[in-house]
Amino acid sequence: MITNQSNIPDKHPPTTKPEKQIRRFHPHHHHNMVEFDGIGHLPRDLVIEILTRLPSKDLCRLRCVSQSWRSLLTRDADFMSRHVELSKQKPLLLVRRYISDGTGELNNSKITVELTSIDLRGEVTDKFTRVIDGAVHAFVTCGPLSILCCMFSMYVCNPSIQQVARVPFRSNTRLYNVGFGYLPATKQYKIVHMFCRSLVGNGKMGCEIFSFGTQTGVGSGSWRTIGDCPFSAWTDEYPVCVNGIIYWALSSGWKDKSILSLDLEREEFSSISYPTHESKKYNFLEYIGLMGSLCVVGFSAEASTMDIWMLKGKKKKKNNENWAVEYSINLYPMCPKFLIPSDDQSDEILVHMEQKDLICYSLKNRTSEKIEYYRAMKTYNKPCLYYDSLIPMVTNGV
Repeated sequence: MITNQSNIPDKHPPTTKPEKQIRRFHPHHHHNMVEFDGIGHLPRDLVIEILTRLPSKDLCRLRCVSQSWRSLLTRDADFMSRHVELSKQKPLLLVRRYISDGTGELNNSKITVELTSIDLRGEVTDKFTRVIDGAVHAFVTCGPLSILCCMFSMYVCNPSIQQVARVPFRSNTRLYNVGFGYLPATKQYKIVHMFCRSLVGNGKMGCEIFSFGTQTGVGSGSWRTIGDCPFSAWTDEYPVCVNGIIYWALSSGWKDKSILSLDLEREEFSSISYPTHESKKYNFLEYIGLMGSLCVVGFSAEASTMDIWMLKGKKKKKNNENWAVEYSINLYPMCPKFLIPSDDQSDEILVHMEQKDLICYSLKNRTSEKIEYYRAMKTYNKPCLYYDSLIPMVTNGV
């Protein structure tokens, strides 16, 4: 029987496989090994698999161990990519608060920004403050990074490593409409600034782009003007980036409501019509990135439902966009209030309810889970979802 054979000693133990293993991990094969002071050589893939599971805050401390550790944790592309991949599986909530100067009023020249990271169990994982110039009127996120936009200054923040870098700003115009996106093909982040030209009376807006790499910091970036935006994009709704395309709402009304898009690779503008204008059925519409597609979510307070349209296909014909209702979710007895921005590749949608509850709904599994709010979160601004990252904002270390 097979069970008895398992107890019989093997008279001819295999030799080929162990030899391959020994040869693979031989200390002299430096391309597969990493040397650690006080430990010796370890397989490079094993080191990456272990260390990428640590939070960025701990990895920053480990950079001080030795030069080899610092090189691995700062400049190794395989390590950085694997760390981001694993971090997306454990997203965090980022909430912000603007602290006055003690007189009860916000100082127009300086303001303290407090950023708090919270896991999806409601536990605070980190908190830090920074003093910046001017009150923040726009807070835009893209994956692990966020933009703090003041009237005449702008900052890029990585809360995971508590770095905030001021973006060099060349324009004399006020910072109103700002978009933020990531282009996977070039591994670049792009900040898009649209502004009204004083000498242009046709309603068009000028546009300039600031680009910086994931390993070079904000200081390596530069501004470029790409011409005029053919549409007016004044809106109170925050932009979203999906697969290298930034989207803005073009109108705050129900009629002729459409979405402006900017392809970050081609740097070309276009517009997309909303899939519905049923103001009687829905209390409000919001757009968001889910599973790699632009989605429009319609909320009905009366029916406690959430309908999700997905934009199909990358190329769209004018006035013939391919929208389809993919999900219709019953949230009863909860009443939806707004969405929380999340990763554009995720299948989970975060909905803040009127009852002060935060619900995470998985489109893939069609299940919902209540997330415990941080008990003081009600005193903060609208939260966003982000993930851990080692992307530097400055190039002179952490």
